[in-house]
Amino acid sequence: MTGIKKIGILVMALLTGSMLDVNGVQAGTTTPADTLNLSLQQCIEIALDESPTIRIAQSEIDKVDYANKERLSGLFPTINASANYSRTLKKQKLFFSIPGMPANPEGIEVGQDNTFVGVVQAAMPIISPTLWASIKMNETDASIAIESARSSKISLVNSVTKAFYGVLLAQDSYSVFERAHENAAENAKIIYSKYEQGAASEFEWIRADVQLRNALTNLVSAESAINLTNAQLKMLMGIDMHATIQPVGTLSDYEKDIFGDLIKLSDVSLDNNTDLNQFDLRVKQLQKTLELQKTTWLPTLAATINYQYMTMPNDDVAFKDFYWFPTSTAGITLSVPIFQGGSKHYKAKQLQVQLKAMDDQRETLKRSLELQAINLTDNMIKALEKMESGKKAMSQAEKALTISQKMYEVGVGTYLDVTNAELGYIQAGLSYNQSIFDFMSAKADLEKLLGKAVE
Repeated sequence: MTGIKKIGILVMALLTGSMLDVNGVQAGTTTPADTLNLSLQQCIEIALDESPTIRIAQSEIDKVDYANKERLSGLFPTINASANYSRTLKKQKLFFSIPGMPANPEGIEVGQDNTFVGVVQAAMPIISPTLWASIKMNETDASIAIESARSSKISLVNSVTKAFYGVLLAQDSYSVFERAHENAAENAKIIYSKYEQGAASEFEWIRADVQLRNALTNLVSAESAINLTNAQLKMLMGIDMHATIQPVGTLSDYEKDIFGDLIKLSDVSLDNNTDLNQFDLRVKQLQKTLELQKTTWLPTLAATINYQYMTMPNDDVAFKDFYWFPTSTAGITLSVPIFQGGSKHYKAKQLQVQLKAMDDQRETLKRSLELQAINLTDNMIKALEKMESGKKAMSQAEKALTISQKMYEVGVGTYLDVTNAELGYIQAGLSYNQSIFDFMSAKADLEKLLGKAVE
C-alpha cells in the first residue's frame, strides 16, 4: 500500500469517525470469524424461515382453518342451560258470574308468590341449506389463504433476490472506485515527485491532488452504499440487524448464465401468476356467496328438546317443603320464508352485477400483466446489449488507462489524457456492472410475474 493511499485511508477514517471497512470490520484486520458468507439461495432460505412476512401469511391460513371449523360446528347440536326466578307482585284474580249464584266482587287471587325454573334446551338443524352452502365455501376460503401465502413468499423471494444483487452491485462499484483511487494515488505520487524535481508545474500537482480527493469521496460514498444495501438485505431476511453477513460472489459471476436465463423465460405464461390466481379464486368465492344468498329462500327444519325443573312456592312455605316437578317438550320447527320486502332478491341482483363486472376486471388485469411481461423481457434484452457493449468498453478502458499512464511517465502524454482514461474506466466499469444488475433485476421481476420464484 502506498504512502499516499495510507494517508487517504486515514483521512477517510477521520471523516467517517471510525476505522471500519465496507463490512464493518476494523481496517487492517481480516474478516471476523462470526461473519456469515451467504449465497443467494442461502439468503432466500433464511428469509423464508425467519421473515415475519411468512409467519403473518401462515397465521392467515390458520385463521381460515379455525373459521372453517367454526362453520362445521353448526352441524352439531347446541345445548344451553338457564335458570330463572320471578316474584309475583300482584296476583291475578278470578271472578265468577254464574246465574243463580251470588257474585264475588272481591275476586279470588290465584297463582303463587315465587317461581323457580331450571331449563336445559337442545337444538339441532335437520335441513339447513344456508348452513350447507356456507360449509361448501370452506375449500374456496382455504385456497385463497394458501394462494395469498404463496404470493407473500414470491414477493419476499423477489425482494431478497434484488436486495442481494443490490449488495453485489454496491460491492462491485466499490471495487471500481477503489481501483480508480489506487490509480489516482499512484498518479499523484508520480506527479508530486516530478513537481519536487521541477518537471511538473504546481497546477498539475494541484489537479492531481484534487483528483485523488475526489476519488476518495467516491470511495466513501460507495462504502455507504454497501452498508445501506447490506442492512436492507438483513431486514428482508428477518435477521439481527447487528449480524455481520457477506454476500458471496460478484455480478460478473452471473454473466455466463444470462443467455440461458433469457431462453428459459422467453416462453411467457401467466398460468401461475399469483394475482390472476387470487382474482379467479375471489370470483369463485363470489359465486359461492351468490349460491349462499339463494339458499336463504329455502325452508329450514330443526329439532328442539326442552327440559324444565321448577317449583312455585308461596312465602309461607319452608324451603325444605318446596315441591319440585319436571316438564319436558320435544318438537320440530319448520321455517318457510315467504316475503321480506324483496331484500333477498335485490341482494342476489347485486352479486350478479358484481360477477359480471369482474369479467371485465380480469381482462384488464390480464392485459396489464402481459404488458409488464413484455416490458420486463424488453428490459432484459436491452440490458444484455448494454452488458456486451460495456464488457468490451471496460476492457478497452483498462488498456487505455494503462497506456496513458505509461505515456505520461515517459513524458509523451499529458495528465489530461490520464484523467480522461480514468474517467472512461470508471464509467465503463459502472456501466458494465449496472447492465448485469438491470438484467438480473428484470429477471427476478419477471419470475415473480410468472409465479416461478417459489416452486
